[in-house]
Amino acid sequence: MKRLIICISLFVATVGYSQENSAHLDAAVELMKLSNGSVESSLQPFYTQIPKEKQAAFKKELAPLLEDMYKKLAKVAIKEYSHEDIKAMIEFYKTYLGKTMLDGQAKILQASMQVGQEFSMQLMPIYQKYTAGN
Repeated sequence: MKRLIICISLFVATVGYSQENSAHLDAAVELMKLSNGSVESSLQPFYTQIPKEKQAAFKKELAPLLEDMYKKLAKVAIKEYSHEDIKAMIEFYKTYLGKTMLDGQAKILQASMQVGQEFSMQLMPIYQKYTAGN
């Protein structure tokens, strides 16, 4: 009888943990979709190169890849943030300030890539100066 009670207790605890972990992962996926909205805008150049009549099919085929990417990012996020933290971040992104921040993210990302590229071009001569002959 003791073993039965212990087994039932372990099962209930495992199911409870699994549901909690699933909710945590689901919330993290939602957060990744909100906070990585610039992914969609970064795909715009691809869309424009595909004929209009094929874009819907392309997006449909791309959707599972994006879902998988968001899930992988979410798994990283749940290692760093508690479920409560993730829920709070989601709430923030739904505020005016959060939406404003997300809207600017794509432009900032694009500009930072340009700045990073310029920095790399400036860095290379200095780097080569100190690594030449090694």
